[in-house]
Amino acid sequence: MRALLACGLVFLLAAVALLAAVALPTAAQPALPVFDQSRIYAREADFQRAIQPYQAAVAADGRNARAHFWLGVAYFYAYRQFRAGLAPYASGYLPRALDSLRHAVQLDEKHLPAVLALHDALVLAGQYAEAGALVRRLLPQQRPPGAPYTLPPG
Repeated sequence: MRALLACGLVFLLAAVALLAAVALPTAAQPALPVFDQSRIYAREADFQRAIQPYQAAVAADGRNARAHFWLGVAYFYAYRQFRAGLAPYASGYLPRALDSLRHAVQLDEKHLPAVLALHDALVLAGQYAEAGALVRRLLPQQRPPGAPYTLPPG
């Protein structure tokens, strides 16, 4: 009975350690806030404050895929606001978004939100060949082997 209790305790401690390792950020990669896409960043100073955690995380660890992802999402969001006439300072942010999102995908090609954000940014940039190649690379990871798929025209 003691052996069973000891085994159960070891299993419980191992499960807690595994959950902590997966759920908690490491010292090298602290948790990052989610970029607030519910607001309009009419002033560049406000936008710069919003992206500061991602810039700091990239500066601290250039291999932090999530920091590159959130920075790319932020630049892409600001560029879309520019296109809507809401953020005049963001006219040159699409190349920055593409750069950050490409880094994120290179560092973690299985992070689907980064792949999809990069795809959307590529389409907006008119880089259809690269966007199509990205989707074709993604499909084998998401579809059963041998399942047919064709990209829609346009």
